[in-house]
Amino acid sequence: MLSALLCVFTTLIGLSASGLIGMTTLPPWLQAPLMRLRSVGIDASGDSFLSADPEAVLLRRLKSVDVTREPDVAYTLHTAAANMMKASGTQSKKALEHLQAARDAAIRGTDSDARLAAYLAVADAYFDEGRPLDAQSELVKASGVLADHYSEHNAKMNRALGRAKFELGLTEMSLGYFERAEKVADQPEDKIRTACDLAAAKTCLGHAGESVPILQQALNVLHASRKASPVGDMPEALHKVLDICLSADVHFHLAEAFHSLHNNIAAEAHYKKSRHLYRQCPNPKPERISFLKIDMSNLEGGADPELRCPSLKPPPMHLWPGDKSPVPPKDMQSRAFITKINSLLAEGKYQLAESHLLEGLGTHFRPFKTLDAAVALNMLGSIYRNQQDYAKAARQFRQAMHAVLACCGADNAEATKAYQGLRDIKEHLPEREQHVATIIFDQYHNMLKKASEKATVA
Repeated sequence: MLSALLCVFTTLIGLSASGLIGMTTLPPWLQAPLMRLRSVGIDASGDSFLSADPEAVLLRRLKSVDVTREPDVAYTLHTAAANMMKASGTQSKKALEHLQAARDAAIRGTDSDARLAAYLAVADAYFDEGRPLDAQSELVKASGVLADHYSEHNAKMNRALGRAKFELGLTEMSLGYFERAEKVADQPEDKIRTACDLAAAKTCLGHAGESVPILQQALNVLHASRKASPVGDMPEALHKVLDICLSADVHFHLAEAFHSLHNNIAAEAHYKKSRHLYRQCPNPKPERISFLKIDMSNLEGGADPELRCPSLKPPPMHLWPGDKSPVPPKDMQSRAFITKINSLLAEGKYQLAESHLLEGLGTHFRPFKTLDAAVALNMLGSIYRNQQDYAKAARQFRQAMHAVLACCGADNAEATKAYQGLRDIKEHLPEREQHVATIIFDQYHNMLKKASEKATVA
């Protein structure tokens, strides 16, 4: 959404600077930020803000600013630079650096609202970088700011606190913050984003049925917003762009909720709607598009959605003979399970695929002697081989071979996979490991020969 705004912002200001349209023809909501930039020494004519590289102009101006004497100016310029870098979609780390500088400048300044907004902006950037602990640290500091207009920040503050708890695996605790944010939100965007977060948390907790009405109400807010006049005299075309991006998010979460409820018809319809809308949304998050593809593949293959639910999970259990398993052994030959793993691998989500495989193996007794275990071990071996972690790959292929020979014989397809996997990486292993591989190969070939002879006699 921010990207779309900035693209249009730069385009319209650029037209103004070039003389194709006059400054007075710009809507008030664009005139205000431009005048603020002019007030700190960036003009819209001559060597202007957008007649050259706007980022370069801002950075040149920043070099001449003394943050000690002009903290408010530094805050404005760093924030503008950060927003432009975020709009590019490729400079998030540089944007974070500018937001951190803007926060430091705001701390020196006298505007308490700018200070609170700066803390929230840095926290939001930390979330985008996958750093929830750092985001939470910023939010703790933000909570101590006595802003003059705190009520205007209240919804964003509670939503950010909820996001921190959610990302840290404290999903139930996040609900309280999301619910408070939902109650105080008065802007359509805040209402919709909070509804998506609240619904995601409930779906992760197994309450997808409660998520559906929350998201349907978010769609009602969107529909009402479409009928209303554009907010702050925002042009209708821009308002529509923002609406598309938010709609895509809502339909995505609705699809996952219906998918979790095994309402496949509704899930498919919302996945397709979401995909259609994301294609029209400027700079959609690649991570969201990736998980949309994974979920659609899972739906087609009969697997559950790949919900992104951070949690404080214990490490996979390791069952040995005599142990009592608290859960039934995972069926890792099922079409649904294999579809889930293949969907993740197709999108490069190797750690998630590894996590599912290890979790499944944790429900099987050791030493592994089942075909289910062999299937999972071969998949893990392939993942590690592709990552060139040959030692770990060899360990998985060896265990897969032992499992399949114990349960099913050398003529089983999984035995062939284990043999081929270990054979392909043998030369990358230390000499001792190569010797172990040779022993396993001999065992495999001997059993394969016996199976062939037995079949011939029969």
